[in-house]
Amino acid sequence: MTRLIPRLVMGLTAVHFAVALIASSTFDDMARDGFWNAVPGEPQREYEMWFFLAGFGLLALGTLSGRIVRDTGRLPAQLGWYLLAIGVPLQILYPVSGAPGLIVLGVLALIATRRDSAGEEPSDTLS
Repeated sequence: MTRLIPRLVMGLTAVHFAVALIASSTFDDMARDGFWNAVPGEPQREYEMWFFLAGFGLLALGTLSGRIVRDTGRLPAQLGWYLLAIGVPLQILYPVSGAPGLIVLGVLALIATRRDSAGEEPSDTLS
């Protein structure tokens, strides 16, 4: 499960980007406006821009945790806590969203981290 979690986060990221691009009702308008300063004062554009850019945060979490797993063989517990820190408030504030996916992945990440820790043998050295 340790190697699967970062891939699932990146999969959720792909879905997030796809929804951001497909569901955008203002991307064409921003393109016609030339993109430069095309967002301020337009609530729908601001919402869609932040939704799209949030995908890069998920992408960073997925790729960085994947790199850590490849380098160390362990999943960082921070990934689970970060996903929960994003997902739980999002679920409360915006129930019809992708928050359940974040929460499930956060819990799975913490379970994987705990299993990694439980399988660790104590070390006699302080290296």
